[in-house]
Amino acid sequence: MKTHPESPLFTMKQLLRATGLARASLLNYESLGLLKPRARSAAGYRLYGADEQERALTICRYRAAGLSLQAIRGLLAMPAEKQGKSLEACDLLKARLLGLSDEVERLRAQQRRLALLLTQPGLHDPATLQSKTAWVQLLREAGFSEADMQQWHADFEAENPSAHAQFLKALGLSGAEAAVIRRKAKALQTGR
Repeated sequence: MKTHPESPLFTMKQLLRATGLARASLLNYESLGLLKPRARSAAGYRLYGADEQERALTICRYRAAGLSLQAIRGLLAMPAEKQGKSLEACDLLKARLLGLSDEVERLRAQQRRLALLLTQPGLHDPATLQSKTAWVQLLREAGFSEADMQQWHADFEAENPSAHAQFLKALGLSGAEAAVIRRKAKALQTGR
């Protein structure tokens, strides 16, 4: 349903500028039936109105939230007044929100794996591995919490205890400090 049937028309270039979309994205949305030009000029150029601009902005908002084009198609197929209010729309958005938690966990696992890889001989960056402080700073910059760092040590200890011990020594930790970290890592592995 058009809400601005008499709005002025503008070109694809103007729509792209107003929405921040790339030309390829707009053409892709058109080919998928998500967004159609309102009209064509005498020369065959695509022309868009306020409704199409609003629809393009809606697509941008949904894409920024990480929704698939298939999910967006489903939402846009709903009457405009129900797009943000129906149970179906709510369920779809909740599913995406919860799905992000799974994605974040997968990314966190990748971070832990990358941090383990950085400890391998030959990959050591002397600046990063010169002290406990530098290593902790790197992990914090990567978004590791204290619990994430403890889990990382537990994973390292489980995978290769001797390499973990060598790594802690390379950071300049005393034998007592290293023993405490390794004991906590083992306890975290066993759940004690």
